[in-house]
Amino acid sequence: GDAFATLHGSWNRAFRTGHKIVRIRMKNGVPTGEYDDFLVGFIIDDGNAWGRPVDLMVNRDGALLLSDDGANVVYRISYKH
Repeated sequence: GDAFATLHGSWNRAFRTGHKIVRIRMKNGVPTGEYDDFLVGFIIDDGNAWGRPVDLMVNRDGALLLSDDGANVVYRISYKH
């Protein structure tokens, strides 16, 4: 019942922000205002970003597909049953 969102990230700041996927907490189909980091690590130690998450979709098998316009790839994020 929760949702996922991509934070594409800043490109014109001295300190980059975003560049991650967050899980948005829902209660009875309504956002609670709380979120958790789900996938981070697109910003490396020197402050540069190696990827920029753009969009998500859920595949038929339940995996998340993430497009990245920084690396020009699509990632498949899955879980073990």
